[in-house]
Amino acid sequence: MSEPSATIERDLAAIDAALRSGHAGHGDPHTRELQDLALELRAEAAAPEPQFAERLGARLQAGFPAEPGSPRAQWEATSSSLSRAPRRTAVTVRRALPAVGVIGVILLPLVVAITLAGPPGGGSSDDDAGLAGGGGGGVAEQSPNRSGFAPGQPNRRIERSVSLELDVPADEMARVAEEVTAVTNRHGGFVLSSSVDTGEDAGGGDFSLRIPSERLRPALRDLAGLAPVIRQTQEGRDVTRQHITARDRLQAATAERRSLLDRLEEADTDVEADAIRRRLDLVAAEINGLRGQLRDLRLRTEYAVVLVRLVVADDSDGSGAAASSFDDAIGDAGDLLVGTAGVLIRALAVALPLAAIAGTGWAASAWLRRRRRESALV
Repeated sequence: MSEPSATIERDLAAIDAALRSGHAGHGDPHTRELQDLALELRAEAAAPEPQFAERLGARLQAGFPAEPGSPRAQWEATSSSLSRAPRRTAVTVRRALPAVGVIGVILLPLVVAITLAGPPGGGSSDDDAGLAGGGGGGVAEQSPNRSGFAPGQPNRRIERSVSLELDVPADEMARVAEEVTAVTNRHGGFVLSSSVDTGEDAGGGDFSLRIPSERLRPALRDLAGLAPVIRQTQEGRDVTRQHITARDRLQAATAERRSLLDRLEEADTDVEADAIRRRLDLVAAEINGLRGQLRDLRLRTEYAVVLVRLVVADDSDGSGAAASSFDDAIGDAGDLLVGTAGVLIRALAVALPLAAIAGTGWAASAWLRRRRRESALV
């Protein structure tokens, strides 16, 4: 038992040294990993509210007096009144103390059970279940709160993305493209990918930028000042719950690996040692995956995704507008001809039957006149 105790004392001393200096520099990789974890946990620790800290300091200086109306205050008031009461009252109270003790023994378990049960409805059960289930895969996705929102966290993790479309003249395309890169560098970001076309017939550009979240607003103002903005969209996604779940799972996996290392030192047989080593390999793979997940979440929240698209503006010399007007005139003339032809066809559709009826009537009347004339001659 002396070696594990010495190892634990060494790790605790190394953690204290890392917390004092602010960086992990131990020679042993395992101990240095514990130092990194301690620094990350301290960085993520939530600070108390100023009002609560001030109130707690005042109570500490006062010797933590009883709150007015609390059971402790009532008990102190009762004790004080008993000390000042006459001897007969004190004797009566002393006789009643056994009964009070019996009642307290009966009520104490009920009070403890009600306190542990929490408020009605279990408002925090979903969040506690989501955080406590960090040891298994896919727990966060199966939680009823699918939005990733984790209430009560002072430092939220927000993943932001912005899409910006600028109207740029063709002869200014190269200059504006260079200015996009300059604005990104000026605000501490970087260009992940870019594509620019400065041809005469067609042109445009697409940029995928990564800009620090704290510099996003001034960077967007500078980008919008390069050319008229056609369209701008912004999106945000809260990934605080994912970060908390991954951090808790990493802490649990690190503690499990430390326990497995201690068990490996005390293993009695080769079979037991091989089983522990296999489990250590699985835990090490899980730790690497969780660290990568935390790094990815940190990058996604510390850097906003900004997509900039440069679109060629209309020609400023008027030739394009004239050509467009001529094409519109030809189109309007064609539409007019088609409409006129349609009206003529409809008129013919009505006139032809009428003309046929009129021709038949005229032929019948001419035949009748001829018959009458022949009858008169006979």
